[in-house]
Amino acid sequence: MTLEKTVDALDKKFSEQEKAQDAALSQSRLVIRDCAKAIRHLHTGHAEEAHVVIKTLDSDVKKLQKAAGEDFAHIATSAYQEYAEIKCLVALLEKKELPTPSDLGIDELSYLAGLADCVGELRRSLQLALKAGKKKDAEYLFEKMNYIYDNLMVLKYSGSIVGQLKRKQDMIRSQVEYARSEMLR
Repeated sequence: MTLEKTVDALDKKFSEQEKAQDAALSQSRLVIRDCAKAIRHLHTGHAEEAHVVIKTLDSDVKKLQKAAGEDFAHIATSAYQEYAEIKCLVALLEKKELPTPSDLGIDELSYLAGLADCVGELRRSLQLALKAGKKKDAEYLFEKMNYIYDNLMVLKYSGSIVGQLKRKQDMIRSQVEYARSEMLR
């Protein structure tokens, strides 16, 4: 095979890979934006709109999984994390069981990162409950923040194994302490 033929074959291969990467990036951005919309709807009291977006998210995440495949799974990590965050938040706000990584069809580290980020959204919900004078709701939310914190703090491994979880554990600790202070006021 001549060099020209080798380069031509590689050019075609890389072009196809680039198209697949672009599709995964585009789908990932869509999922991230829709997760943010769903969270905003939940915090502004528009649960029905949130559920419409979440229903779309379920199919969009499946499309992302297909687009990313194994070659571009790293591109989907942030989207999977956001997806885990909204799905866990909805479950807790509706007083249901937390989904598992396999329930969501995502990897464990993205799940843990999303669950950790959910604590910040629970704190925001707690603040809104306190502002509205809903002390029982605030106590429930604080209890769930502690529940996540207590469970995630058990995972004491190096960053090479748990990725960004170590940093997120510190963030959770701060969120819980701030929420404790807000509850006592």
